[in-house]
Amino acid sequence: MQINLVAQNITLGERQKKTIEEKIQKLQKYADRIGDESTEVKVEISHTKTKKADDSITCQITIFAPRAVIRSETRKADVDLAIDRAYGKLITQIERYKARLHRTDKRGKLMPASTLEEATQIQEEPVEEPFEVPTIVKRKRFSDSRPMTEEEAIERMELIGHNAFLFNNSETKRYSLVYRRDNGFYGIIEPKMPGDEE
Repeated sequence: MQINLVAQNITLGERQKKTIEEKIQKLQKYADRIGDESTEVKVEISHTKTKKADDSITCQITIFAPRAVIRSETRKADVDLAIDRAYGKLITQIERYKARLHRTDKRGKLMPASTLEEATQIQEEPVEEPFEVPTIVKRKRFSDSRPMTEEEAIERMELIGHNAFLFNNSETKRYSLVYRRDNGFYGIIEPKMPGDEE
Protein backbone atom coordinates (compact mmCIF):
# COMPACT_ATOMS: atom_id res chain seq x y z
CA MET A 1 0.00 0.00 0.00
CA GLN A 2 1.32 3.42 -0.99
CA ILE A 3 0.19 6.40 1.11
CA ASN A 4 0.30 9.91 -0.32
CA LEU A 5 -0.45 12.68 2.19
CA VAL A 6 -1.23 16.16 0.85
CA ALA A 7 -1.85 19.25 3.03
CA GLN A 8 -3.22 22.49 1.58
CA ASN A 9 -3.32 25.80 3.46
CA ILE A 10 -2.50 23.95 6.68
CA THR A 11 0.56 22.53 8.45
CA LEU A 12 0.25 19.06 9.93
CA GLY A 13 2.24 18.09 13.02
CA GLU A 14 4.32 14.92 13.18
CA ARG A 15 1.79 13.37 15.58
CA GLN A 16 -1.05 14.00 13.13
CA LYS A 17 0.94 12.56 10.22
CA LYS A 18 1.74 9.45 12.24
CA THR A 19 -1.91 9.06 13.29
CA ILE A 20 -3.07 9.32 9.68
CA GLU A 21 -0.55 6.73 8.50
CA GLU A 22 -1.48 4.30 11.30
CA LYS A 23 -5.19 4.61 10.52
CA ILE A 24 -4.65 4.03 6.81
CA GLN A 25 -2.51 0.94 7.50
CA LYS A 26 -5.35 -0.47 9.63
CA LEU A 27 -7.67 -0.40 6.60
CA GLN A 28 -5.94 -3.55 5.34
CA LYS A 29 -7.77 -5.67 7.90
CA TYR A 30 -11.14 -4.74 6.35
CA ALA A 31 -10.33 -6.08 2.86
CA ASP A 32 -7.39 -8.16 1.61
CA ARG A 33 -7.13 -6.31 -1.70
CA ILE A 34 -6.70 -2.97 0.09
CA GLY A 35 -3.25 -4.10 1.24
CA ASP A 36 -1.99 -4.86 -2.29
CA GLU A 37 1.26 -3.18 -3.31
CA SER A 38 -0.58 -1.71 -6.29
CA THR A 39 -3.11 0.03 -4.03
CA GLU A 40 -2.55 3.76 -3.60
CA VAL A 41 -4.17 5.81 -0.86
CA LYS A 42 -4.32 9.59 -1.16
CA VAL A 43 -5.15 11.61 1.95
CA GLU A 44 -5.89 15.30 1.38
CA ILE A 45 -6.26 17.68 4.32
CA SER A 46 -7.12 21.28 3.55
CA HIS A 47 -8.18 24.45 5.33
CA THR A 48 -10.76 26.70 3.66
CA LYS A 49 -12.43 29.87 4.85
CA THR A 50 -16.14 29.10 5.10
CA LYS A 51 -19.25 30.71 6.54
CA LYS A 52 -19.33 28.02 9.23
CA ALA A 53 -16.21 27.53 11.34
CA ASP A 54 -17.26 23.88 11.82
CA ASP A 55 -16.64 23.25 8.10
CA SER A 56 -13.19 24.82 7.77
CA ILE A 57 -11.16 21.57 7.69
CA THR A 58 -11.75 19.11 4.85
CA CYS A 59 -10.39 15.57 4.86
CA GLN A 60 -10.69 13.48 1.73
CA ILE A 61 -9.36 9.91 1.59
CA THR A 62 -9.23 8.16 -1.78
CA ILE A 63 -8.22 4.52 -2.25
CA PHE A 64 -7.20 3.45 -5.75
CA ALA A 65 -7.79 -0.29 -5.27
CA PRO A 66 -8.00 -3.14 -7.81
CA ARG A 67 -11.02 -2.52 -10.05
CA ALA A 68 -12.37 0.34 -7.90
CA VAL A 69 -11.89 3.83 -6.54
CA ILE A 70 -13.16 4.22 -2.97
CA ARG A 71 -13.54 7.69 -1.49
CA SER A 72 -14.81 9.43 1.62
CA GLU A 73 -14.86 13.11 2.44
CA THR A 74 -15.90 15.13 5.47
CA ARG A 75 -15.67 18.67 6.84
CA LYS A 76 -15.10 19.39 10.51
CA ALA A 77 -13.78 22.06 12.86
CA ASP A 78 -10.34 20.51 13.36
CA VAL A 79 -7.99 18.03 11.70
CA ASP A 80 -8.41 15.16 14.19
CA LEU A 81 -12.22 15.23 13.98
CA ALA A 82 -12.13 15.38 10.18
CA ILE A 83 -9.74 12.43 9.95
CA ASP A 84 -11.78 10.29 12.36
CA ARG A 85 -15.04 11.02 10.53
CA ALA A 86 -13.59 10.39 7.04
CA TYR A 87 -11.96 7.16 8.28
CA GLY A 88 -15.27 5.91 9.70
CA LYS A 89 -17.12 6.62 6.47
CA LEU A 90 -14.36 4.93 4.49
CA ILE A 91 -14.84 1.66 6.39
CA THR A 92 -18.48 1.65 5.26
CA GLN A 93 -17.35 2.20 1.67
CA ILE A 94 -14.84 -0.67 1.94
CA GLU A 95 -17.60 -3.01 3.12
CA ARG A 96 -19.52 -2.10 -0.05
CA TYR A 97 -16.38 -2.79 -2.07
CA LYS A 98 -16.00 -6.26 -0.51
CA ALA A 99 -19.64 -7.07 -1.22
CA ARG A 100 -19.16 -5.93 -4.81
CA LEU A 101 -16.07 -8.16 -5.28
CA HIS A 102 -18.09 -11.15 -4.12
CA ARG A 103 -20.61 -10.45 -6.86
CA THR A 104 -18.21 -10.36 -9.80
CA ASP A 105 -17.35 -13.11 -12.24
CA LYS A 106 -13.84 -14.15 -13.32
CA ARG A 107 -13.66 -11.25 -15.78
CA GLY A 108 -14.58 -8.74 -13.08
CA LYS A 109 -18.07 -8.10 -14.46
CA LEU A 110 -20.73 -7.36 -11.86
CA MET A 111 -23.36 -10.06 -11.45
CA PRO A 112 -26.53 -8.12 -10.56
CA ALA A 113 -28.15 -9.33 -7.36
CA SER A 114 -31.29 -7.32 -8.03
CA THR A 115 -32.99 -4.95 -10.40
CA LEU A 116 -32.55 -1.17 -10.18
CA GLU A 117 -35.84 -0.91 -8.25
CA GLU A 118 -34.62 -3.36 -5.59
CA ALA A 119 -31.23 -1.65 -5.41
CA THR A 120 -33.00 1.56 -4.47
CA GLN A 121 -33.95 0.02 -1.12
CA ILE A 122 -30.32 0.45 0.10
CA GLN A 123 -30.19 3.09 2.80
CA GLU A 124 -26.98 4.99 3.53
CA GLU A 125 -26.24 7.47 6.28
CA PRO A 126 -27.14 11.05 5.33
CA VAL A 127 -24.50 12.86 3.35
CA GLU A 128 -23.22 16.04 4.97
CA GLU A 129 -24.34 19.24 3.27
CA PRO A 130 -21.59 21.11 1.41
CA PHE A 131 -20.68 24.59 2.61
CA GLU A 132 -23.17 27.23 1.45
CA VAL A 133 -21.28 29.01 -1.31
CA PRO A 134 -22.97 28.81 -4.75
CA THR A 135 -19.69 28.55 -6.61
CA ILE A 136 -18.23 25.84 -8.86
CA VAL A 137 -15.15 24.65 -7.00
CA LYS A 138 -14.25 21.57 -9.05
CA ARG A 139 -14.60 20.43 -12.63
CA LYS A 140 -13.97 16.84 -13.74
CA ARG A 141 -13.49 15.31 -17.17
CA PHE A 142 -15.37 12.10 -17.86
CA SER A 143 -13.06 9.46 -19.34
CA ASP A 144 -14.59 6.06 -18.54
CA SER A 145 -16.75 5.18 -21.55
CA ARG A 146 -17.06 1.47 -20.74
CA PRO A 147 -20.76 0.49 -20.97
CA MET A 148 -22.29 -0.58 -17.66
CA THR A 149 -25.69 -1.44 -16.22
CA GLU A 150 -27.67 0.91 -14.00
CA GLU A 151 -26.86 -1.25 -10.96
CA GLU A 152 -23.12 -1.14 -11.74
CA ALA A 153 -23.36 2.66 -11.99
CA ILE A 154 -25.05 2.82 -8.56
CA GLU A 155 -22.28 0.65 -7.08
CA ARG A 156 -19.57 2.88 -8.60
CA MET A 157 -21.32 6.03 -7.33
CA GLU A 158 -21.61 4.65 -3.79
CA LEU A 159 -17.97 3.49 -3.73
CA ILE A 160 -16.69 6.98 -4.52
CA GLY A 161 -19.14 8.55 -2.07
CA HIS A 162 -20.83 10.87 -4.56
CA ASN A 163 -24.50 11.75 -4.99
CA ALA A 164 -24.42 11.46 -8.79
CA PHE A 165 -22.53 9.46 -11.42
CA LEU A 166 -22.35 9.85 -15.21
CA PHE A 167 -22.10 6.57 -17.12
CA ASN A 168 -22.52 4.91 -20.51
CA ASN A 169 -25.78 2.96 -20.15
CA SER A 170 -25.36 -0.54 -21.66
CA GLU A 171 -29.14 -0.89 -22.12
CA THR A 172 -29.94 2.41 -23.83
CA LYS A 173 -26.49 2.94 -25.46
CA ARG A 174 -26.61 6.53 -24.19
CA TYR A 175 -24.87 8.48 -21.46
CA SER A 176 -27.06 8.65 -18.37
CA LEU A 177 -26.80 10.23 -14.93
CA VAL A 178 -27.74 8.23 -11.85
CA TYR A 179 -28.29 10.26 -8.66
CA ARG A 180 -29.36 9.75 -5.07
CA ARG A 181 -32.64 11.42 -4.15
CA ASP A 182 -33.31 13.07 -0.77
CA ASN A 183 -35.50 10.13 0.28
CA GLY A 184 -32.61 7.65 -0.17
CA PHE A 185 -33.87 6.25 -3.47
CA TYR A 186 -32.18 6.68 -6.86
CA GLY A 187 -33.11 8.42 -10.09
CA ILE A 188 -31.84 8.31 -13.68
CA ILE A 189 -31.55 11.31 -16.00
CA GLU A 190 -31.24 10.55 -19.72
CA PRO A 191 -31.02 12.84 -22.76
CA LYS A 192 -34.08 12.90 -24.98
CA MET A 193 -33.22 12.07 -28.58
CA PRO A 194 -35.12 12.85 -31.79
CA GLY A 195 -37.66 10.12 -32.42
CA ASP A 196 -38.10 9.20 -28.75
CA GLU A 197 -41.68 8.61 -27.66
CA GLU A 198 -43.19 11.01 -25.12
